[in-house]
Amino acid sequence: MAALLLIGCLPLVFAAPLADWPQHVQQVKFWFAGVGDGAPVIFMLGAALFTTLGMPRLVFCALGGVLFGFTWGFVWSHLGTLLGAYGAFLFARHTARGYLLKKYPRLQSLTAKVQGTGWWSVVLIRQMPISGLYNDFLLALTPVRHSDFWIGTALGFLPLGVTTTLVGAGMMQTDVATLARYFTGAAVSYVVLSLVWKWLVAKARKARTA
Repeated sequence: MAALLLIGCLPLVFAAPLADWPQHVQQVKFWFAGVGDGAPVIFMLGAALFTTLGMPRLVFCALGGVLFGFTWGFVWSHLGTLLGAYGAFLFARHTARGYLLKKYPRLQSLTAKVQGTGWWSVVLIRQMPISGLYNDFLLALTPVRHSDFWIGTALGFLPLGVTTTLVGAGMMQTDVATLARYFTGAAVSYVVLSLVWKWLVAKARKARTA
């Protein structure tokens, strides 16, 4: 419970002045170190819970890099935020889908557009400049399959997820040259992954219309 409360207070840490970040980050690492071997699982479940509740997933991507380094920080934050997005998707689909489609008939056109389009429709919707929680709810209104939700969301989360985790890991570097390499890697990875992401979407769309 203490660990979950700690995760829930993370926005306060990230809202702190930049000069105070090292002290706050060290406190967070110290608290998590006290959890022991269960820290990654608690982090992942906490990220899933608070992502489901609407907390920005990139907070956990950055914190994952801070706590576990880039590789494992990305693994745990990616899994946790995927679970959180799926939790919000399930909640909306099983509680609000029928009501919203009945109340707002125009949403029926959305469901018609994504009918049978597979995972790439999930990627397309995730490109919309709105909160991830709204994307989860929007996808819940469509007939998209659960497997396609997972594939499209996993791909859609990659560019910013990798980039933000690299930034988080870089924040813990004391050497300026190493810090610069992390931040440069973050910028390059974002550009490369974004291009690959768009290529996959274009290829899937072409296959659908062929």
